Amino acid sequence: MTTLYGKAKAEFDQLPEVNDDQLDGTIGHLVYRAQHEIDLVEEGERGLGDDYTPSRTDLNKIKRFIKKWSGK
Repeated sequence: MTTLYGKAKAEFDQLPEVNDDQLDGTIGHLVYRAQHEIDLVEEGERGLGDDYTPSRTDLNKIKRFIKKWSGK
């Protein structure tokens, strides 16, 4: 039987370019890490001279994950 965290982590693992170092084992931390990626893009710290430039599709996947698992 898969836990709720296990389901969220499996979805998180499919997201592009999210940081999965030192996760604390909570859904809230997965959401935090996904939101951090969105924040980097919105603040202009991601995509300029980076090896990875997120596409609109990638950003939408991350935003859907945040919405689903944050309960908002």
